[in-house]
Amino acid sequence: MAAIPSRVVVQRSTDEQQEQSPGRQLLARFGAHMGFGAAALAAALGWSYRDHRWLDADSGLGYVLGLVAIVSMIALLAYPLRKRLSFLKFMGPTKNWFRAHMALGTLGPLAALYHCNFTTGSINSSIALYAALLVAGSGFVGRYIYSKVHVGLYGRRADLKELLARIEVAAPAAARVADFVPELTRQLVEFDRSVLVPPASLLQCALLPLRLNVVTRLEQRKLIAFARREIAAEARRSDHLRRFGPSLERITRTYIANHLKQVRRVAEFVAYQRLFALWHVVHRPFFVVLVIAAVIHVIAVHTY
Repeated sequence: MAAIPSRVVVQRSTDEQQEQSPGRQLLARFGAHMGFGAAALAAALGWSYRDHRWLDADSGLGYVLGLVAIVSMIALLAYPLRKRLSFLKFMGPTKNWFRAHMALGTLGPLAALYHCNFTTGSINSSIALYAALLVAGSGFVGRYIYSKVHVGLYGRRADLKELLARIEVAAPAAARVADFVPELTRQLVEFDRSVLVPPASLLQCALLPLRLNVVTRLEQRKLIAFARREIAAEARRSDHLRRFGPSLERITRTYIANHLKQVRRVAEFVAYQRLFALWHVVHRPFFVVLVIAAVIHVIAVHTY
């Protein structure tokens, strides 16, 4: 596999921020986290009060929650069908169905947990519950990987050329920093070359984000310390630079942090692409098992 181009310089991209209002940006960034947090809180409360036996799976609200769980699981099919079948365009934008897919994938298992009062019963009901939780857990993992290979949580899919284009154009700060700390540019290029190498195996793909998190943080501290020493040495030889030294140091620190962040984003992108493809292969059988288990559970409950 060919190496990713290593000639990269930071450029801040503000196009995405300008496309949305601050409220929409906040919702797009934290909306899913708040939803998952609310679901986790509801699950924790249900687990804490499971011994009170407020719900009966065979009647009343407990039975209704069972229906909600089943309907939610069936409705999950709407998103993949809308995405793959062009004649379903009348159903609205795919991103809206993706939002619904995530919400239903959380609501369904949560309703199932309340339906069974957070306890396992017969074999068929236990299998249905575990299948629902497995699909939900797989969905959380998929949502995380999805956000790494798309522009925004509900946006279009990014590509490597686009990511490289964002950081290949020199930022205004780069020239100013290079004038006073020319060695910094060489060290950055050397670091870029060492990390912009596609992972060779799935294990390396899985470990790459964690490894890069550690490596880039250490490199950032090293480069900032180096730049600070170089600027201080130049300031001792120049009265003008002595006055503007603190400002140049802030610019340099920001430049280094942004550069490493963007390079890390490019390096991770290839790994997340492969993980996302693998996730699709695994997630689909999980969903098939869930549908079969749910159908068997419904038939068994209403027959015996």
